[in-house]
Amino acid sequence: MIRKFYPLADGEISALHFGPKGPPQVVFSHGNGYNGLTFKRVLEALDVPAVALDLRGHGLSRLPVPDLRSLSSFDIFARDIAAFLKNHIDRPVLVAGHSMGAVSAILASEYAPEKYAGYVGFDPVSLPISARIMSSFAPLRAQMMKRFVLAKKAGNRRRVFDSVDAVVERYTGRGAFRATPPDMLRDYVVGGTREVKGGVKLTCDPKFEQAVYAAQSHNLYRAARHLPENSRAIYAGIFGPSSGATRRKLGRVIGRHNIEFHKERTHFFPLEDPDFAIAKLKEGLGTV
Repeated sequence: MIRKFYPLADGEISALHFGPKGPPQVVFSHGNGYNGLTFKRVLEALDVPAVALDLRGHGLSRLPVPDLRSLSSFDIFARDIAAFLKNHIDRPVLVAGHSMGAVSAILASEYAPEKYAGYVGFDPVSLPISARIMSSFAPLRAQMMKRFVLAKKAGNRRRVFDSVDAVVERYTGRGAFRATPPDMLRDYVVGGTREVKGGVKLTCDPKFEQAVYAAQSHNLYRAARHLPENSRAIYAGIFGPSSGATRRKLGRVIGRHNIEFHKERTHFFPLEDPDFAIAKLKEGLGTV
């Protein structure tokens, strides 16, 4: 594994390179609050050159965080992904992601369609137009942050700990990490903390993570028109941020046969069952 920093317009994005040397074949984007190192186990198992980005406000990327009151969509992440693809990737690749990263990768296809050899999205957040309209207004976003359980918990999250081990102990068996393998949990913690006086600090500000949950005014269905024909979205039924209607809506754009729904899996399935995630990415690579 090698970490590199790539210049964007207003800073540097952190990118972890996994697998053998060579031009990347996969570019992966994580979900809200996570970081690229979280998916080390998944991406190394592909045995192809793969890159995991630390999206803005996450991991070790050196990019300014926008004013939280004005953050209304995932477009800022999409533009960063597109800029990375345009400026630092020489050929079309399989673009993939989980949750926020899966949505941002769809949105980025509108800016850099020529860089997409394929797409695999793990449970992209797919909300109805009512949620998108609410996210367009700052007072309503503030209400969403207070009422949406994940956003509320994120905003109250502790940020400074005594050590990496203390963070791992705190998260083991709890919440989104209830069924995460120990090695992936530790990778998440190592990739998402930095040393400070007296301990370590989460690099993703809990208030930023909270604001991101409410920033849903983007239109992934419109952007999905720019995805290649071999694009696939794999949805979960437990805690999944989608509905039958929104899954069908995306299916009308990328093809119903490219939509999978696994009602027995949770939104966190790439962490809970990395072998399943590996298999789906390998299937995606087989189509490019």
